[in-house]
This record gives sequence, structure tokens and C-alpha cells, in this order.
Amino acid sequence: MEGFKNSKPVLSQRSFWDTDLHKLDFDRYASFTIIRVLERGTDQDIDEIIRYYGADKVITAITSAKRLLPRAQLLGKPCFHLLKGSV
Repeated sequence: MEGFKNSKPVLSQRSFWDTDLHKLDFDRYASFTIIRVLERGTDQDIDEIIRYYGADKVITAITSAKRLLPRAQLLGKPCFHLLKGSV
């Protein structure tokens, strides 16, 4: 099962209309990927980034982002039990 966790996330084109997912370095651009999925992705996309990066890394990306679209803010708070003001 370890190989499954480390396999690249399978994401929809919905969030990445302007990006070639086959060329995207998911590790180098982790914050970009996480934020883009939270802002524009499907529920399955969100599950995939949590599987791939882990909840701690997703929380770090959310709380350290300079700006987030409202959808990402709304998803981040209840999903990761973030306090008001941390997002």
C-alpha cells in the first residue's frame, strides 16, 4: 500500500486548465497544487491531494498562503478544524 500513497495524484483538468499535469512537478510545486485544487478542484481532487501530501502539508499550505479564494477558505476551516483568523 505504500506505493499507492506515493504515486502521483490523479487530478481532474478542472483545476489545471492552463497546466500540463503530465509535466507538473507535484513535489516542487506542492503549495501551488494544493491551493489550486482547494480553490477550483472537485471533491475527488481534494481527497487526492490529502492522500498524496498528507493533512499536515495541506494545512501548512492553507495557513501560509498569502491569499486564498473564498472557496478554499470555506473548505479549509471545517475540513482541517482551522480556527478563525488562521486562514
